[in-house]
Amino acid sequence: MKPRAFAAGLLACLLAAGPSWAGSVLMISVDGLSPEYVLKADAHGLKIPTLRRFLTEGTYADGVIGVVPTVTYPSHTTLITGVWPSEHGIHANVAFEPFVTVETWNWYAQDIKVPTLWDVAAKAGISTASVSWPVSVGADSVNYLIPEYWRTRTENDHKLMEALSRPLGLLEELEKKLGSYNESGDQGVPGDLVRARFSQEILAREKPGFMTIHLASLDHIEHDTGPFSKQSDEAVEAADQMLGQFIQTALANDPGTAIAVVSDHGFIPVNHRVNLMLPFIKEKLMKLTPARLTSPPRIASWDAAFWPAGGSAGVMLRNPSDQALKERVKRLLMKMKDDPIYSIARVIDQPDLARMGGFPNASFLVEMQPGAEVGFALAGPIAQPAPGTGTHGYLPDQPEMRASFFIMGKNIAAGRDLGIIDMRQVAPTIAVILGVILPTAKSTPLPVSR
Repeated sequence: MKPRAFAAGLLACLLAAGPSWAGSVLMISVDGLSPEYVLKADAHGLKIPTLRRFLTEGTYADGVIGVVPTVTYPSHTTLITGVWPSEHGIHANVAFEPFVTVETWNWYAQDIKVPTLWDVAAKAGISTASVSWPVSVGADSVNYLIPEYWRTRTENDHKLMEALSRPLGLLEELEKKLGSYNESGDQGVPGDLVRARFSQEILAREKPGFMTIHLASLDHIEHDTGPFSKQSDEAVEAADQMLGQFIQTALANDPGTAIAVVSDHGFIPVNHRVNLMLPFIKEKLMKLTPARLTSPPRIASWDAAFWPAGGSAGVMLRNPSDQALKERVKRLLMKMKDDPIYSIARVIDQPDLARMGGFPNASFLVEMQPGAEVGFALAGPIAQPAPGTGTHGYLPDQPEMRASFFIMGKNIAAGRDLGIIDMRQVAPTIAVILGVILPTAKSTPLPVSR
């Protein structure tokens, strides 16, 4: 059956079997929120009354199996499309550009190759809004948009943010009342408080039928201090307070609103980084420019290179059809795996990687052992200490990588535990609640109705 016919038939069945949907949806992502923060809140001494409500008043998952790689931008795009990164086109947080020293993030919605929830909602005449959702720059189907985008956070760059927001003049108008949005660049809780303030104003004033909000501070803090640190716990408690305000405003707009709290991945504590590129340089698979006093060495040419993603990395070949090169690289990777200094847990090659739905252009994927992440250095020691930090990006079968899904509302079942779910099920579930069809999503919507 074709995807569109499948989606239409499934939607018809669910609408017939359940309550009348076609309601408003507010979906908030708390970046890096492991379900353990909520399901085992007492063990961590967390004061999170809003999130606790979802366990008794709503439906929730014990964990969400994510995508390859388990990083922010591919995951958030799966959350609004219902398909793997190999299908939606956002393969990592940043583009693979080995000659570029400054990371180029995948900010642009035009790179998403399949319909999003914003698209199908707008097509159905539903008003849409989004604040700081990854891969939203230029999202034409969002009526009220403040995209996730940053460069240097200078006043001049802030003008660019105003130009990227829509409708034109929205951000400037909101700032007259709320203060500068530039402070959202703070990577701690203060940045989230700015995003929350602007989200609240849009939610209350424009009353969108579908809105997405991204809170990012927990992820930044977990990278710096590890999961379940004092600082991370405080960030979860702060997010809980913001969620409470969002819910109050959304229900004031429409008492039938369904509120979904999601995340993109979990976290693993890290104690060291491994600079995997160094043996590739030694084997002349990568060549560097000469080091100078005023500038460090850079990649001058490459036959094979890494595409780092936290706890894993894609291995890219300049000429993937070169079988001799592929075999040479595989032998080197397996040799590295056998050497404990590199902390490599698994080496995955195509087509196994293709079956996982990630890094479709990579010839291999390297996954690190828990506690190690991929470093970027082109010189120096292979392993560098990084105690008390954390990361994600490992393969999604690692239980610590599981993301969160909580939902409650007028027509949502109370106290229902869904067990372990697939991240690709979230978007079609939201589509059913909105009363729209997401044509390319093939996963079964979750049984969340009363």
